[in-house]
Amino acid sequence: MKYVLFDFNGTVIDDLDLCIKCINMTIEKYLDRKPLSKEEYYQVFTFPIKDYYEKVGFDFSVLSWEEVGQYWFDNYYANRHLCRLHEGIREFLIDNHHKGNRNIILSASKTDLLEEQLSELGVIDLFDDILGLDNIYANSKLAVGLDFIKDKNKDDCLMIGDSLHDYEVAREMGIRCILIARGHQDRKTLESECEEVYDSISEVEL
Repeated sequence: MKYVLFDFNGTVIDDLDLCIKCINMTIEKYLDRKPLSKEEYYQVFTFPIKDYYEKVGFDFSVLSWEEVGQYWFDNYYANRHLCRLHEGIREFLIDNHHKGNRNIILSASKTDLLEEQLSELGVIDLFDDILGLDNIYANSKLAVGLDFIKDKNKDDCLMIGDSLHDYEVAREMGIRCILIARGHQDRKTLESECEEVYDSISEVEL
């Protein structure tokens, strides 16, 4: 049996446009600067998420990180219905189960939100485990991932994500990583560190 660990935001769900919309709503409320374009978003997006906000221009010696993060989250949650699954992801999940493998979510999102969104998208039954965090501030999912694989053969585990953070987490876990350039970082950024980058999940063969 193989374990395929999927990032959620940008990998399973296509929420790039919503995330840009929400950061621009947050910028409008708290900062005196122009909105981010998609190209600028690709340039500044990073993990931990707090570092990304600071690159945008938020000064958390003046502003409250908790307040700003909550404002972004409230807007995302209110508009989550605008997001859809990435093309091909449902078929990939079904096919992976048919191969006898397990589908795992490994995300820096809050676990109960993951469960709610997966239910709304109609794919929660296609996942065997949902591994998230207990808060909305998207620090790092590394500790959760390390705990999951501690009794697994690392050669049996694969990470599929859309950001260099996913690649870095997989590297720390000692497992293979595939990145899909349809999420929160562009192909050029992904290829700067990861050798296995695809344009679509449909191109990936297990």
